[in-house]
Amino acid sequence: MFINVASLLNEHVGAQADHHLAEDPLDPHGENAGLGEAGVVSIDADIVATHTNPGAYLEGRADARIEMACSRCLRTFEAPVHADFAEQYYATIGVITGEPLDDAPRDAKTIDSDFRIDLTPLLREELILAIPLAPVHSEDCKGLCDDCGADLNLAPHTHDEPVDPRWARLEVLKDFHAERE
Repeated sequence: MFINVASLLNEHVGAQADHHLAEDPLDPHGENAGLGEAGVVSIDADIVATHTNPGAYLEGRADARIEMACSRCLRTFEAPVHADFAEQYYATIGVITGEPLDDAPRDAKTIDSDFRIDLTPLLREELILAIPLAPVHSEDCKGLCDDCGADLNLAPHTHDEPVDPRWARLEVLKDFHAERE
């Protein structure tokens, strides 16, 4: 989603503009297609843009449904994710004069000469950061078998305990019978 902040930057410092983004399901070929890289299936976001001395300050919240893999069994599932965010964008050109402005800090987000801000990278970054480190599709997920890799949720099973190689030579004593000698 692109927002044009030219009219906002023409107003006094402190002026605000509200923006809303809702897309369900996310169009894989639309202007928000970049959110699909984060696994976003649907999104609902509210953003408030505030005119500041260096440019525009964007803050808001985003609620999304994201497709992710369970960290225990690798099953794909969708889960809700919420992110709150705030980001300062620095204007590089004066909206009235068209003259270059002071250089923005290194690695700062900037507003180009068209005065449009692409919200997709900001939302993608914030939603990725909001995804749990080890997502699970269910709290009682049993995961994968350590020996064969089978999904224990579908087919619970057990394997014989592996023999510690340090004790392997003693295994022959199980078959020892005194009457054979």
